[in-house]
Amino acid sequence: MASCISSSVFHGWRRRSPQSLFNWNIGKKKDAELRPQPKYHDLDLPFSVSLVDKTFLRGRELKCCYKASVDGFSATSFHECSDFKGPCVIIGYTNKSFKFGAFNPEGYRSTDDYYDTFDAFLFYWPEDEQTDDPIILPKVGGSGAALFDYARGGPQFGADGLIIGPPLAPVMGGFTGPDTNSGIGDLRQAKSRLGLSYAKRKDGKESLFGDEFKATLEEVQVFCSPQIASLY
Repeated sequence: MASCISSSVFHGWRRRSPQSLFNWNIGKKKDAELRPQPKYHDLDLPFSVSLVDKTFLRGRELKCCYKASVDGFSATSFHECSDFKGPCVIIGYTNKSFKFGAFNPEGYRSTDDYYDTFDAFLFYWPEDEQTDDPIILPKVGGSGAALFDYARGGPQFGADGLIIGPPLAPVMGGFTGPDTNSGIGDLRQAKSRLGLSYAKRKDGKESLFGDEFKATLEEVQVFCSPQIASLY
């Protein structure tokens, strides 16, 4: 399994750099020269850039920082590759060739916390329509708990809007699964229930996956802006 390393530890949107009243770092290499460089996969964007026209990613170069089939399907691999990269687009493919995705305006930091926002959204490509533009499912029911950032789990949008690789150990006082040994979510597994946190599908179905509330995934990819990631 390939290893992906975030460029540095960063909190929020403020860039941090070591400081010293005694200039202890004089003569040493700059922090940027010492940081491991993020690895990106050479992939064409599987979505039109118009998808992010109303987001902070508009007009920015986007690259794939995580590819599950190469980097590994564990939540640990997901966070090693995706944490501290800023806002990102997540693309998933099921074993039934269904293509879907989500936009996270906050990014990931393994905080074991949740975020309130109206800017996150889900999307999918209708199977019976020939179009490059996906159908967007916005946040509904207020901005509360739009995103969850579990260190032991993969992407989660709302309490049940879209969960990829749910953690299998106690998180935030509750249990999300039976396995309390490793506790690491497997991003091959996904589930969705729409209507509470994110809008229902255009056809009225209450799951992003259509008639099924669970799906097995063959691929998960995360796209971010290297320009933004370099600030972390």
